[in-house]
Amino acid sequence: MKEVTNLTVTQIRVFPVDTVPLRQIATRSCIEKIRGDLSISEIEPGPFMDGTSPISLLKGETKQGNRIIVINRIVVDPRRIILEVAGTSKEANQVYDVLLSSIDSVADIDSGKLRVPLLIAETTQCVATLDFHFESLFDNSFIELLNSRVKKEATSKRAKGSVRPLAVEVEISYEIKDETLIENRISMTPKKFVVAPRAGAPSEARRYFLSSPFDSDTHLKLARALEETISKTS
Repeated sequence: MKEVTNLTVTQIRVFPVDTVPLRQIATRSCIEKIRGDLSISEIEPGPFMDGTSPISLLKGETKQGNRIIVINRIVVDPRRIILEVAGTSKEANQVYDVLLSSIDSVADIDSGKLRVPLLIAETTQCVATLDFHFESLFDNSFIELLNSRVKKEATSKRAKGSVRPLAVEVEISYEIKDETLIENRISMTPKKFVVAPRAGAPSEARRYFLSSPFDSDTHLKLARALEETISKTS
């Protein structure tokens, strides 16, 4: 695996009821502190927040060492804090720490509870070069069917048809076993593991979009394992 780009991590932290201090965070002083510390460009729903509606903080950044971490969005609602950054899970955690420090410095709250969520759900996406052809992910008989029967049926006097697979998409579902999550009525919706050719890239470039419901380290390990497994058999 090489040339990993467009690495994006989304973290969803879920808390017990009445843990997220939405009213305090929605105050002008707290919002302005967060805006300054994280260079937030846009705030939704706007400056007149009622303290009950979700708050979206968009297009920010923070500097950690020599690296600038781009923040796509932070969403705060009554039970969740959602964070999306152009970077790794570690960098997303660093942004979250800055967020809590900003809240601590203005609002009179116990932010310790915001450091121990009931659940952290992550999604990682990236684009990478992997050493196999996309068709190698499919059974040969399926590819032959596409290139013969399906292509033939798609072709007429008016147009010549062509066929190509667009994505491999697997659903991952969850059965909650943790008693704390059950007691707090926390569910986990199904997630997807996706491998698809990079839109706009020639097939010979072997560029792929990958999405998984894991932290960035696990995501990249799985991408390497996929490349190793498929390249051996193709």
